Amino acid sequence: MPPDNAPLAHAHGGGSNPRQRRQLANIGLYLLLTSLAMLFGSSMLVYLLIRTRVFGDASLIPPLGAIHAPQSLLLSTAIMLLSSYTIHQALRSVRFERQTALRRFLLFTLILAVAFIIVQAPSLAILLRDHYAAMHGHRVFLYGMIFFLILIHAAHVLGGIIALVVTLKHAYAGRYDHEHHQGVRHTALYWHFLDIVWLIMFILFFALR
Repeated sequence: MPPDNAPLAHAHGGGSNPRQRRQLANIGLYLLLTSLAMLFGSSMLVYLLIRTRVFGDASLIPPLGAIHAPQSLLLSTAIMLLSSYTIHQALRSVRFERQTALRRFLLFTLILAVAFIIVQAPSLAILLRDHYAAMHGHRVFLYGMIFFLILIHAAHVLGGIIALVVTLKHAYAGRYDHEHHQGVRHTALYWHFLDIVWLIMFILFFALR
């Protein structure tokens, strides 16, 4: 913690009812995560119902085992799990006043987040190619649905990258300590949420190929 507490006071509202500001920020985050859970949950449910032939013309839906998911999704999963570990270590570090470790783990998480997007790009290109190929066969566009789900997840990962950049900037400015680290906590919660969503999607895609 820096000897001058002015940066911390500025970052946390400078005494203008900081507890209320923290409560409002918590509510905002939980509302965001709830809305995203509904978005991803409903999208995956639709995919599940179509893939299992509950909805749609069964004759147009390929049998199980006919969908070829890109193998690079395995690497994406490993990266996502590792980034969830590093953001957890960042949160743990700030709670124990380990400022250097906090900045290091936040930086590691940011690098892994960018790597995740880079790895996802060719996976999306493969899915889009297979989607257009399936269109010529007049089949249900399962590749397109997988492409859409991965794309909206990647879009929210980009939002997480922005949050990581801001959090890392504040960490280097010395704005977090063991008492005041809401920014780190919120970023970690958001990132863990994206990790859980990705794992569910990954299991769904590979279980119902």
